[in-house]
Amino acid sequence: MNYAEARSKIQTGDLLAWRGNGFWSWLIRHTTGGAHTHVGVAWWFRKRLFVLEAKEGVGVQLRALSNTGSFDWLPTNINWSIDLECFAFSHLGKRYSYLEAVGAGLGFTVQNDEFICSEYAAELFRRADRLNGLKVKSPTPTGLVQYWLGQGVSLRAILN
Repeated sequence: MNYAEARSKIQTGDLLAWRGNGFWSWLIRHTTGGAHTHVGVAWWFRKRLFVLEAKEGVGVQLRALSNTGSFDWLPTNINWSIDLECFAFSHLGKRYSYLEAVGAGLGFTVQNDEFICSEYAAELFRRADRLNGLKVKSPTPTGLVQYWLGQGVSLRAILN
């Protein structure tokens, strides 16, 4: 499916996942054993579609989804609330945690005040969990994709 066809179907709170090709993507695939190397969460604002994400070298940011290249889309149907949105936006600008990225790849958790992409997305889903019963535990991009696939969600490849 192409982006123009998918755009109107994507909802705020849906998981978006990328399969990168650079060095960091290779390292993530190698250490996690999965295909997905980056994740973010869809967010609509005034007829514009964005991705909320934690990105290496940038930190937590909001980016137009149309500028991200091809991705995989998993419709989550989470209950997006104003409290969840406030949490998401209160972390914009937080630094990316390379230490947590290494920890996630090696299978351990590092607690600090920074985020990696999958940790930021998982925290949004955990906060939605209080509203609709979702339980997300995995700290890796592939782990989040696998979680949603396990919930019966279909993955759709979007060409951008």
